[in-house]
Order: sequence, then structure tokens, then C-alpha cells
Amino acid sequence: MLFAGAAAAQRPDESKTLGTQMPDVELVADNDSTFRLSALWGKPVIISPIFTTCPHTCGMITESLRDALREIGEPGVGYEVLTVSFDPADDSAAMRAYRERMQLPPNWRMATARPDQLAALLGALDFTVTPMEGGGFAHPNLVAVLRPDLRVASYVHGVMFEAADLSTALKDAADQASLVRRFRPVIVLASMLAAGAVVWALLATRKRPAAAG
Repeated sequence: MLFAGAAAAQRPDESKTLGTQMPDVELVADNDSTFRLSALWGKPVIISPIFTTCPHTCGMITESLRDALREIGEPGVGYEVLTVSFDPADDSAAMRAYRERMQLPPNWRMATARPDQLAALLGALDFTVTPMEGGGFAHPNLVAVLRPDLRVASYVHGVMFEAADLSTALKDAADQASLVRRFRPVIVLASMLAAGAVVWALLATRKRPAAAG
């Protein structure tokens, strides 16, 4: 029942989320220290929302992600990984136990968050979580990939991941940020010219004499 509920959960509306700037939420690491999402700025970021007592898909997602990323390189070097729990019952101890159970490397970030901070994070990703009768949650099966400037670049859906797909998603996220930086002066200039054109049109309209009746 939990597996079916999770599989049927609504997927994010990518037409609204892609390119969205993530909020700089405060997170609580599994060593009880706090950090902000902005601490991950500068590298592509994989965000994996889970809950530690999930009997089916969350463990599969984490294990598959771990195995695929071993082929890409160490987390924290060329990219960041953040596993964040959306279960209010999960705390730092639960995340430490989950890290040990899943055999995750030290630089793989594990976190929980206060309800308001968690809502802001999941809302920006359009990641919908629905409590289910009897316990557990219905939720999308995916990881989100952020650009180095912490904007949403893409999602990789499913519970099993291939290293090639994740590598492509990370590269695309980095390339998107590079493209924006490269063309930012052009974008700014175009915006200034457009704004100037609007002001000029308004002034011209005001100065135009009224037609004789």
C-alpha cells in the first residue's frame, strides 16, 4: 500500500519549478550543527527528500543513488548531495542511523529542518508529501538537481538511478549556470533597453497634442 501510494504521488510541475531560486533555508545536520542551503553554493547539488522509516522506496532511492554516485566521484568535491527528511518524527539521531544503515560517505550531507523551513524547501521543489492512514507518506520518487547558483535545473525520476543519467544531469546543471553567467550582461542590457523603450513611449504619449474636435 505504501509503495503504491508513493508511486501515485503527484510529480512536480516542472513548468513552474525549473529555474526557481531555492530559498536559503536553515537545516540541521546529522551531527546536530546547523547550516544554510547557501553553504552548498558553487557546485551542482543533488537533493533527495526521504523519510528514514520508509519501508519501500526511500531506501531503494538512497541505495541506488549511493551506488550510482560511486561511479561519478566523491560527494563534496565536484558536486554536493543532500538527503533531507520530510518526516517531523526524524531527528539528527535518526539521520545518523540512516547514514550508517545506508553506508553513506562523510561528505554526503544529511539533514532535517523546522516545519517552516522544510515547507519552504519542498514548496520550491513542488515536492508534495501526503500522510497516509496507518503511517508513512505518499511522495514522488525522485531526486532534484540544482545549478551551482541553487536554482532548480532538473529532476531525475524513479527509484533506480544510472550513473550516466546523474552525470548528465549534473553536467547540464553546471552548464546552465555557466550559460547564464556568460549572457548576463546581454540580458541586463536588453532589460535596460526594454525599460527605456517603455519610458520613452509613455513620455511620447503624454506629450502628443490632443486632436482638434
